[in-house]
Amino acid sequence: MMGKDEIVDTLNDLIRIVEDSHEAYRQAAETVQEDDLKALFNDLAAQRGAIVRELQRLVAEQGGAPDMGGTVIGGAHRFFLELKNNVLGHDREAILNEVQRGETECVTRYDAALEKELPLPITAVVAQHLDRIRVDRDRMTMLRGATA
Repeated sequence: MMGKDEIVDTLNDLIRIVEDSHEAYRQAAETVQEDDLKALFNDLAAQRGAIVRELQRLVAEQGGAPDMGGTVIGGAHRFFLELKNNVLGHDREAILNEVQRGETECVTRYDAALEKELPLPITAVVAQHLDRIRVDRDRMTMLRGATA
């Protein structure tokens, strides 16, 4: 079983990527012109905000200090900056490509967390989040197919 510090570090890593996602979707919803994408990004932003709060609660329950923000600039998270640029360019296909890449990065981080020996209650929550993120990634794939 993992120690509390490693559990907190693992959860804070998830908080950072999900908070990056939350902020990117929020900004995209404010910028995008298409009503369907605006609604989608608002929905995803709200979901990611709820996931961040749940992860922060789990960190606090472990006696740790939950991260309150995303990454400053992470190589794996540059797609969020690209997303913003693509939203500003109003290129629907490029936006959906970037969102799908971001969801894939989230899945990668969650898979890595689940490979660790987290306590079962935390594993259950992380697995539930991962299921939601996978659904969203698949949704982006379907939307991309519809625009091609």
